[in-house]
Amino acid sequence: MLSRILRQSLLREKRRRALAIFAVMLGTTALTAVATLELAVRDKVSRELRSFGANIAVTPAADGLPLSVGGIDYRPVASGSYLHEADLIKLKKIFWRHNIIAFAPLLYAPARIRGASTVLMGAWFDRELEVDPGSVFTTGLHSLHPNWSVEGKWPEDDKESRECLVGRRLAQRLGVKVGETLEVAPREHTDLPLTLTVAGILETGGAEDDQVVAPLRAVQRWAGLEGKVRRVEVSALTKPEDDFARVDVSTLAPAEFDRWYCTPYVSSIAYQIQEVLPGTRARPVFQVAETEGKILGQVSSLLWTLALAALVTAILAVGSTALATILERRPEIGLMKAMGAGEGHVARLFLLEATVTGLLGGVLGYFSGSLLAGVLAEKIFGTPVSVEWIIFPAMLTVALAINLAGHAWPLLWARRFSPTEILHDHQAI
Repeated sequence: MLSRILRQSLLREKRRRALAIFAVMLGTTALTAVATLELAVRDKVSRELRSFGANIAVTPAADGLPLSVGGIDYRPVASGSYLHEADLIKLKKIFWRHNIIAFAPLLYAPARIRGASTVLMGAWFDRELEVDPGSVFTTGLHSLHPNWSVEGKWPEDDKESRECLVGRRLAQRLGVKVGETLEVAPREHTDLPLTLTVAGILETGGAEDDQVVAPLRAVQRWAGLEGKVRRVEVSALTKPEDDFARVDVSTLAPAEFDRWYCTPYVSSIAYQIQEVLPGTRARPVFQVAETEGKILGQVSSLLWTLALAALVTAILAVGSTALATILERRPEIGLMKAMGAGEGHVARLFLLEATVTGLLGGVLGYFSGSLLAGVLAEKIFGTPVSVEWIIFPAMLTVALAINLAGHAWPLLWARRFSPTEILHDHQAI
């Protein structure tokens, strides 16, 4: 009997039922779109932000006080400590190895070119590393700084490469153009200068605009520092820092430490780098990391605020529709109570109706939200997204919650209906 009453009830009031389904669909659409963008686009946005520079700097722990200007080490080559280039493959062996998207070793050496003092920086440009058998990871300055402007082309990164990049300001000062040859004055340990061919003119807006960037191997040989590097810049995908990320690790209990260690904070990734590279100091570049975290946090907060507003609006719409339905069906409710139906039976009927409309609105909202997320991702972030089936059960649950929350107050109010008064008023009419 209950199923027959439910079926007849669903077939009546089609316009009001459609309005309730539409309200649930709107709320679920907004939430599905936000959740899909969080899952599919957040990593894309983080990668885009990572293109603005490294967020972790690795240096020798025993290094002396650096003489740095604009982040560049100007100490004599013989001063300070060094890292071993061969150990850098270990960066792709840490727990969060897949979050390490690029890194580049750097070696600085004072130099003279055409009578002008400058800094010769050795680095990887596009180096292929075999992380595991059959797994190759390409990294270097090109991957670390994809937004750097190069007039000409990036230098080759093979063993015998002698191509280089010349900073924009240095090139203007020396009158250097693409394709020209530069002679770097010899150092005390060698009688031969280093000959470089200008592959491109580099413009970064930073200290590199006054420097020459050459293949790391060539600079190591010229400086007599085979296999050594002064600094490694690392770009890692990280989670924005919160209060737990800033705790003193030494005070954490084992369970808390595991939680911190297994969360991709910039500080926990830096900690893991120090584990695989003993004798190093991995320091988060907090200005970059915090800026990234603020941007991601603000975007995420905006999206979830809009989704919450849509959910509240959907609940109010469902509630007003449910209230109008209950008022219209007062005689039916009074008759059911007069025939012995308890308040639980009446509430169960309306809740079953709410469940059916909620599930239908949830299904429609999930697919419309997935479509909306795809359009937004393509238009705003320039990346396609696929349907995230993993959130489908959650969206159905949310849709049911919207409908049940909207019916809560009208059903509580309907409990006060007196069958005697309802039937008397209806008879009088």
